[in-house]
Amino acid sequence: MGTQTSRSWFYYVFIICFLYFDFPTYSMTFTTELSPANFKGTIVVGKGSIERGDAIRFEAAINAHPPSSNILMVTSLGGSVDEAMKLAGRIKTNSFSVIVHQECASACAQILFPAGKYSILTKGSMLGIHSCSISGKRHETCNEDIAKYAVLNGFPYGTLDYFSEMYGPGDMKWMTEISARCFGFYRGYDDPKPINGGRKACVDGVIFSMGSNVHFRPFGPSFDCRKATTRVERLFCIDKELMQSDKVLGFVYDTKLDATNIQEEEKLRSNQRQWINARNIDCRRLFTENMDFISTRDVALCLYSYNEDRIYELIDNSLLMPH
Repeated sequence: MGTQTSRSWFYYVFIICFLYFDFPTYSMTFTTELSPANFKGTIVVGKGSIERGDAIRFEAAINAHPPSSNILMVTSLGGSVDEAMKLAGRIKTNSFSVIVHQECASACAQILFPAGKYSILTKGSMLGIHSCSISGKRHETCNEDIAKYAVLNGFPYGTLDYFSEMYGPGDMKWMTEISARCFGFYRGYDDPKPINGGRKACVDGVIFSMGSNVHFRPFGPSFDCRKATTRVERLFCIDKELMQSDKVLGFVYDTKLDATNIQEEEKLRSNQRQWINARNIDCRRLFTENMDFISTRDVALCLYSYNEDRIYELIDNSLLMPH
């Protein structure tokens, strides 16, 4: 990071905050606790607003009670950008992974989350992204510096740049694991490194379809929800993040179909129908009795993983096709 960028962080104290919620600005607490069932041993749990001195408190906590796993499970609605940068530095120096539990917004999502060795969300947890601000007004230099910092940690510049432009200081773009993965803002334990150039299906699928003769579909899944009959189809129609991934898959499929010669079109259509059937059969086994948000996360992630693989399969196959 250049000298000018380094100096600029000094002025970004309390720039990012979760403006439209009224919550007390207590500094973050750090405790070493037993980890959830899907992890082993103890981890560090951080909760609260990111305030001055949090980086020192984090370092003191891990020295006083070293966890058995270098994991910071964080719940925070944001706070000081300057302090978030310092805390992110301690996270990186100590090779900690960041796991979001419940909500991680603003400086938490845009600075702490990318700083982790791995950056993941617990089931149903959300990241919140929006624009930097000073006195409630958008601050573009801050947005640019934070996007560049994300790139230094292997996250795509375009994701933060796009959402900070779309969502002002008083708004928030919330993402669960599905959207975070689709926009490349996620680093799972099974993800290859470096993450730069990795999968971001919502971005790569749209880029692949640009300039084609395909007309972009309206927001929604790639099929008519009025004809939805199965639980898988109904989930696509009520889950906005699944809608998004299926919409992008529809763009890519239509683009591939448009570039396919007449002799191969029916083969592609048949192949797509078979793939959809196999996807739905495999993922529907994960349904429980309930159709509420948390109960459907496993099946939603299954469906998204299939969609992501199919998007890249169609893109890669198309790149090999003669034009």
